[in-house]
Amino acid sequence: MLENLLNTDDLNFLSYLDSLGDFALFSTAIPAIAIYFLVTLPFFMVFWVWYKKEFQARRIQQKQRSNEKQWWKEIRQSILSVLIFTLIDVGVYIAEQHGLTSIYHNVDQYGIPYLLFSVVLMILFQDTFFYWAHRLMHWKPLYKFTHKVHHDSIDVSPFTAYSFHPVETIVEGLPSAIFSFLLQVHFSALIGYQVVSLVLNVVGHLGYEIIPQSWTTHWLLKWKTPSTHHNMHHSHVNGNYTLYFRFWDVWMGTEFKEYPATLQAVYDRMNQHQPEAIASQEPVKIGNA
Repeated sequence: MLENLLNTDDLNFLSYLDSLGDFALFSTAIPAIAIYFLVTLPFFMVFWVWYKKEFQARRIQQKQRSNEKQWWKEIRQSILSVLIFTLIDVGVYIAEQHGLTSIYHNVDQYGIPYLLFSVVLMILFQDTFFYWAHRLMHWKPLYKFTHKVHHDSIDVSPFTAYSFHPVETIVEGLPSAIFSFLLQVHFSALIGYQVVSLVLNVVGHLGYEIIPQSWTTHWLLKWKTPSTHHNMHHSHVNGNYTLYFRFWDVWMGTEFKEYPATLQAVYDRMNQHQPEAIASQEPVKIGNA
């Protein structure tokens, strides 16, 4: 028997590896893959299959160029990305077991308001991190070896959201690890942040505009990127680098000049297919203030 050939420390180590494997598979990988499909599939089926005709006016790129070959490629790349995210989570788990992280498990320690605030803070930080990392990945020596995998999808779909080169996946997974070490963060807040991030990512790659036109003139909501914003990044490439919010693109002058007109054209099509829409609805006004 193998047990007879190993000392107590060896057996403890094997037991630790076994528990680590269970955590990686049953507590991280399988749930993460399940969440990925629970988010992407409904969006895909509703907009790309079941109600495709009804939502045609909302389609950002009017001519569909994506197909099953692209979707299956995106799904394969996405599953690989989820598995890499799993390895990052396992690394954080190991660090937590050794008391090296700032993760806490008692909600009462900081209260629910802080828990919710931490999720918002992580989303804002990730958007900032993504903007600058994204611009770096558009540097030619890096782009053709890493980020180009994501840009192979021009007519994006919900499955594009996690379709990354492995190197880019590691970069995308860094914020979650950083939060675990530098921010007092509840375990459920980390999970919540990852789910919200996925949903926002899918909306950004939906291929259909679902953000209300009224948001574009609201003093606060106008900073939320409509689906058209990131869709233009895939069709025009060098601009509109942010994903969740417009702040950095506006501040750094990297938002496409054609963006307001492109977004307005999408809303015009939507309004033409909605007779009940208010005739006096204001046109899109996207400014810096």
